[in-house]
Amino acid sequence: MGCRCNERRQAIGRAAGAIVRGDLRSASAAGQFVARTLAQDARSGALRQAAAAQLARLRPPVRR
Repeated sequence: MGCRCNERRQAIGRAAGAIVRGDLRSASAAGQFVARTLAQDARSGALRQAAAAQLARLRPPVRR
C-alpha cells in the first residue's frame, strides 16, 4: 500500500465543508480518518518513501 496523501487531502476538504455547514459529526469523522491514515503511513514508512521519490524527481540528474 502506498501513501494515502490524496485520500487525506479529500478528507480534509470534506471536513472543511462539514465545518462550514456546521456538521461537527462529519467533520470529526473526516479528522479521525486523516489522523488514523497519517499514523498508519508514518508507521509503514510510506510517507518517507513518497518524500524520497518526490525529492528524487526534483533533483537534477547527476552527470559524471
